[in-house]
Amino acid sequence: MKKTFTLLFAAFLTLPALAQTPITLTQATFPAAAGTQEQYQDATIPTGLTSPSTGANQPWDYRTLGASGAPYSLAYLPVPASGGIAGAQWTRARQAIVGGFYYNYTAYYSLAATGRLGLGRTTTRQPLSIRTNTGGANDSVVINAQTVRYGTGTAGIVDFPLPLTVGSRNQTFFRFGVTGTLTVAAAGLNRAPFRIVQRYTYVDSVAGWGTVRIPVAGRSTGSGPLPVLLVRSRVIRQDSVYLNGAPAPAALLAAFGITQGAITAGYYDGFWRTGSAQPVAELYYPNRQYATPNFADYSTESTVLAARASSALAEAWQAWPNPLAAGQDLRLALPGALPGQPVQLTITNALGRAVLSQPLPLTGGTATLPAVATEALRPGLYLLTLRQGAQQATSRLLRE
Repeated sequence: MKKTFTLLFAAFLTLPALAQTPITLTQATFPAAAGTQEQYQDATIPTGLTSPSTGANQPWDYRTLGASGAPYSLAYLPVPASGGIAGAQWTRARQAIVGGFYYNYTAYYSLAATGRLGLGRTTTRQPLSIRTNTGGANDSVVINAQTVRYGTGTAGIVDFPLPLTVGSRNQTFFRFGVTGTLTVAAAGLNRAPFRIVQRYTYVDSVAGWGTVRIPVAGRSTGSGPLPVLLVRSRVIRQDSVYLNGAPAPAALLAAFGITQGAITAGYYDGFWRTGSAQPVAELYYPNRQYATPNFADYSTESTVLAARASSALAEAWQAWPNPLAAGQDLRLALPGALPGQPVQLTITNALGRAVLSQPLPLTGGTATLPAVATEALRPGLYLLTLRQGAQQATSRLLRE
């Protein structure tokens, strides 16, 4: 009997939830591994687009975003057979820009219960001419071949926190340094050792939850409503450069467009769903006010089209309050329901037994199960099933 109950309860917990219940992202529902492809489309932003409303049960709609350029993919690459960073599960080819020059590196990642982890980076030796910056024919920056770990020890730093749900907030601080040599004839420098030190602050907070809709190529109606968390993020970076063990002089740094201790900040919103290692859509902002986005992109994963409401009744419906306390009415918003026809509500417990089934009148796209009926529900997790004709919608309800 105990085994049967456990299996039924586990099956009940895996029933699909729609947007009226906030989702939770975990290691099990975040499929990041070597071979993963993040698929994106950069977007043009329509006039008047502002930041998303925050809070619960938000119906975000970004189907007016226009495609800009061609869709593209970002690959999660295998870890090299030798060398690299121990414990990594995949790598990515990246480029670092520091003032007026850049260098290429390989970033190493892994996935743990605490989130996606950045473990560090490796660089090959890279001689870079800086003649256009300094005027010297043989002036150069050489980035050393090196392995750089993030954070302390071997654990790395949390690049994207998990589990993630309503109320989640994560703040990560770390620093690292990359070494090389600098030759500038006019400054009397010949392969002088330098070190670029970068200090990072990551802040990720769940600012809301609900559903989001995005464009889908070849489909005029776009995607269906996708259950998501709105994650508001900021990344703050401070750059410092040391030459021969001391802070590099300002006049020299100016040639590279660098100011000692310069701070660069990025602000963006991401809409994240379960079963994907990339956001459904991202909005980027020029400052910390998060007011008007100046750049956007959205997912082109094939599952975006597949993950849509099963019927008009199911589309964008909401049940609240959830969790439900004793003495509260259960209210239902049903924008996709047929007007003038009642809906049949069935409530099933964790054993799969119907504990309540009754028709509810529909008024202006809403229906209410009065408190006198909800009082009969014992604390626990239930499945709500709504039917109207051939249409059906389901969700979970927590009775406190």
